[in-house]
Amino acid sequence: MGRGADVDHDALFKCLLREFFADFLRLFYPTKAARLDLRRPRFLDKEVFADVVQRKERRLDLVAEVPTREGDREIVLVHVEVEARARGRFEARMFRYYMALRLRYDRPVFPIVVVLSRAPVGFDRPTHREEVFGDEVCAFRFWRIGLSRLPGSRHVQSANPLARALAALMVPGSRTHEDWKARCFHAVMEARMNNKARRGLLLDVVETYLRLTPAEEVRFRRLMERPENKEVNAMRKAWSEELMEKGEKRGEKRGEKRGEKRGEKRGEKRGELKGRLAAKRETLLGQMRRKFGAVPAEVESRVGAIKDLARLDELLGRILTAASIEELGLV
Repeated sequence: MGRGADVDHDALFKCLLREFFADFLRLFYPTKAARLDLRRPRFLDKEVFADVVQRKERRLDLVAEVPTREGDREIVLVHVEVEARARGRFEARMFRYYMALRLRYDRPVFPIVVVLSRAPVGFDRPTHREEVFGDEVCAFRFWRIGLSRLPGSRHVQSANPLARALAALMVPGSRTHEDWKARCFHAVMEARMNNKARRGLLLDVVETYLRLTPAEEVRFRRLMERPENKEVNAMRKAWSEELMEKGEKRGEKRGEKRGEKRGEKRGEKRGELKGRLAAKRETLLGQMRRKFGAVPAEVESRVGAIKDLARLDELLGRILTAASIEELGLV
């Protein structure tokens, strides 16, 4: 839908692709997925590519080794890159990634790019050509998915749970943005899933990528207060609170470790408090980015300067219903 283009997608989408890897391939490339043994992918977590052209190291978004199911069994590398929006000259970079993987592992590579917004088309096969003296030496093609160009109405009804969440980034048809967001939340809640954490991840995708304007947010809150949306709204709030609690616990553990290293009770308490403050600030800023997009530097500075746990708790509670950053009193 193009409304989440400036969201920092890396961590969330990488987590999504790993958790729903088989669903992803079955959804977008079912014929190829049928030829792969998707029960046993092996993710290569530390795949770093030295880009000598731009003189920097790049960490690839996702690379997985997957065995084939038929004929002479072999290992295929599935490489997925996620782009916030379509960019020029990306074909050349994908070619360099392909060459690096092919040379390092000597295995077939299935290269895919997922474009979250402003894609030219829904599905295509971009080409990078290498030439010398005007003659073509080779042509490299990869697969590209433009989520913002796909019909959301078809995907939101899919039996594939991942499709229901990704519908939030697709064309909503004639629905308003707030109505479409509510529809996507309902679709995720109705998906056949037993794992609470996996459902929560899909809810997080809808919340993060289908952002609303302040006016739309007000209408969305009213919409979610209706009786038919009560269960979905309760699940949304429960998941947000669970994320906050996990962040706080991580901060407490970091604080305790710092305190233990100092070997002093005073240092331990100070470290624990510092860890809890850092975790709550991190969670608050994360929730603000998911809901409102990019957070102004001055707002980040104000949040970073808060040293009162009660004040942070108050802001974490208010963000669930706030329609804008201004409404939180941080601007």
